Amino acid sequence: MQYIIDGYNLLHQTDFEERDELIESIVNFCGVCNKNAKMVFDGHANEEHPSTRVHVIFAGDADAEIIRILEEVGTPSFYTLISSDKELKLVARKRKVKVVNSEDFDFSIPEKGATEEKEVCFMDDEDVEKQLKEFNNFKS
Repeated sequence: MQYIIDGYNLLHQTDFEERDELIESIVNFCGVCNKNAKMVFDGHANEEHPSTRVHVIFAGDADAEIIRILEEVGTPSFYTLISSDKELKLVARKRKVKVVNSEDFDFSIPEKGATEEKEVCFMDDEDVEKQLKEFNNFKS
C-alpha cells in the first residue's frame, strides 16, 4: 500500500503546527504499519527527510505533481490518495485510486497489543498435510 499525501492539505487538518512534525508523524506511522508514502508539498526546499518509507516531494505546484503521480500509477488499487481537494479526488477516482479525506485520515500509531491478532492460516494441520501431499503428487 502506498499513500499519496497532499501535504499542506493534511497539515491544515491536524493539530501539528509545523510541517516537519507532520512528516515525522507520517514516517513513524508508515514504519510501524509497514506502509509507504509520497508526501507532496507546494514550494521548493532543499531539505532532505531521510526515510526509506516516506518520500517527501517539494513541487512548485503540489496539485499538478499529485495529478502527475496519479496519472502514472500502474496498479491503482495499490494506492490511496489523502486529500480533501475536490479536483485531486476527482482525478484519483477516475484512475480508480482510493481516496481518504484529510480530515478522516487516522495516522495515529496503535499501542502495542491494542490490535487484535488475526489468524493467519484458515486450515488446520491435517488439511495442510493433505494439501502438501496433493501438491507433491503433481510435482512428480
